[in-house]
Amino acid sequence: MSTPISRRIFLALGASVVVAACSKSDGGGSGDDGSGDTTPSTTPSTTPTTSTPLAPAPFDVDPFTLGVASGDPSTNSVIIWTRLAPDPLNGGGIAEEEVPVRWEVATDIEFTDIVSSGDVVATARHGHSIHVEVAPPAGAVAYYRFRVGEFTSPVGATRVAPDSSSLDTVRIATASCQNYTAGYYTAYDDMVKQSPDLVVFLGDYIYEGGVGTLGADTVRLHNSEEITDLVAYRNRYALYRSDPLLRNAHAACPWVVTWDDHEVENNYAGLTPQDAVDADGYAARRAAAYQAWWEHMPVRLDPPVDENLSIHRRVTWGGLVNMLVLDGRQYRDDQACGDAVLQVSPACEEASVPERTMLGAQQEAWVAENIESDAVWSVLANQTVMTDIRLGAAVLNYDQWDGYAPARDRLMESVSSADNLVVLTGDIHLAGVGQLTSSIEPTTARGVEFVTTSISSSGNIDSSTEALLVALPNIIDAEVAHRGYTLHTIDATSWTADYRIVDDALVEGSAVTTWKTFAVTAGSPTVTAI
Repeated sequence: MSTPISRRIFLALGASVVVAACSKSDGGGSGDDGSGDTTPSTTPSTTPTTSTPLAPAPFDVDPFTLGVASGDPSTNSVIIWTRLAPDPLNGGGIAEEEVPVRWEVATDIEFTDIVSSGDVVATARHGHSIHVEVAPPAGAVAYYRFRVGEFTSPVGATRVAPDSSSLDTVRIATASCQNYTAGYYTAYDDMVKQSPDLVVFLGDYIYEGGVGTLGADTVRLHNSEEITDLVAYRNRYALYRSDPLLRNAHAACPWVVTWDDHEVENNYAGLTPQDAVDADGYAARRAAAYQAWWEHMPVRLDPPVDENLSIHRRVTWGGLVNMLVLDGRQYRDDQACGDAVLQVSPACEEASVPERTMLGAQQEAWVAENIESDAVWSVLANQTVMTDIRLGAAVLNYDQWDGYAPARDRLMESVSSADNLVVLTGDIHLAGVGQLTSSIEPTTARGVEFVTTSISSSGNIDSSTEALLVALPNIIDAEVAHRGYTLHTIDATSWTADYRIVDDALVEGSAVTTWKTFAVTAGSPTVTAI
C-alpha cells in the first residue's frame, strides 16, 4: 500500500512551505502522448546527487512565489514542477535571461537523505517554468524541492503509482471550477487534511474574465481586463497561484489535470470563440492560453508549438484504476442550436446530426482502444455532464454531452465492454450523481457519473429547482447550493464517493462537512447512498 500523507506529515510539510518559501540557503500515473502508450516519453531526469556549487541567482528576491507541484505519476516516475517568478503578477520578472535550477528528491522532509538531484535551465521561451521527470523510490512518499542560487523552494510531497499487482486502496480527490473572484479556496484546505493519494482536476483552473467589482458574490478581484495574450494568461495563473491554500494542495500530492473552457474562454469550441466577432486572431489567443496552461501544470507533455496541444492521456493506479483523461474542448464541433441554455422547446435538427463530435474522431478511437484493461475500474476523467438529462426532446444545456447526443451514444458503445465504468466530471458547479445510459438503450445502466461541485465558482442552478433536477430519470441525487470537492475511496470491491461541501465559500475558513456518501459495488452499475 502506498504510504499516505498523514496529518503529522501534513503539518510538517505546511511548516516547511512557509519557511522554505522565505528562506535563503548557504548554497547547499501514467501519462502518455495520446497514443495509449503509457511508457514515459523521455528518460527520467534523475542523476546521482549533485555536489557542484549553485550559480548565483540573477535576482535578489524569492523566485518561488508560485510554489511547487507534481503530477502525472506512472509506475516508475512522476513530473515535478515549478516556475520562477520573482515578480509574478508582472510577467514573472526575469525577462530573457536563462536561469540554472537545481532539483532534489529525498526520502525525508528534512532532505537528509537526498536520493537524486540534477540541474536544468529555466528559459524565457516557456515562462521560466520547469518540468522534470524524476524516479523516486516506489511504495512511499518522496519529497522534492528546487534551488536557485541562495533561494530554496517550498517542499512538495509526491509518489509514483503502484504497479498492476497492487490492489491497495487509493483515495482520489476530484475538483474543478475555481473562480478566484467568486469565493475562497476553503475546500483545498480540507482536501489536504484528508490526505488523498492523487488529485484529479477536471477543468476551469482559471477564469478569463475582467477585474470585476467587490460585492456580495465577489470576494476578491482579478488582476486585469479579459485576458487574451500570453503575458496576461501568465499573470492570471500567477494570481490564482498566489492563494496559499491552492499552493498547499499542489504541494501535498501529485495531480492529474485536464482543462475545460475558461482556460481559454467561456464555451469556446475548437477554434470557434464564444462570440463570432472574435474569430479573427482566435488561433493566436488559444495558442497563448494553451502555452500558459502547460507552463503552469505538472504534466507529462511536450510544450505546445502552436495553437494545438494533445492532452488526452492514460493514467493508471495499481490494478484498481485505468483512467482515460479526456479533452472535450479542443476537438468539439460548435455548440448546436445557438448554444441555448435552459430552453424547454424541442432541440433543433442540428443537435442530432450523427457526425457531430465532442472528442474528435482521433480521440474517440483512442478511447475505444484504451478503455479495456485488467484494472478493476474503468474511468473517464471528463469535463462536462455525460448523464442524459434531456427533458423529453428538449436539451437544457447544449454545452454538455446532451448537445452532442450522437457522440455520446458512440462513446457509450465504445466503452460497453469495459469493467465497472465510472465517469468523473466537473464544470456545472453542483454536486450530482448520475446513471449513464445511451439513446439506444435508455433504461440500461452503463455506469455511474460522479459530478463534483465547484471549488469556488458560483452556482448555475437556483436551489428552488433542485427537486426538479433530482426528479429526472437518470439523476440519482444532486445538491446545487454549495461549493466543495469529492473524495473517492477505491478498492477491489467498491468505489465510495464522499461529497465534501463548504458551508459558505464567501467566508474564509468556513466549515467543511460531508453532504452525502455514495457507493458502487464492483460488478454492478448501481449506485446507492450510504
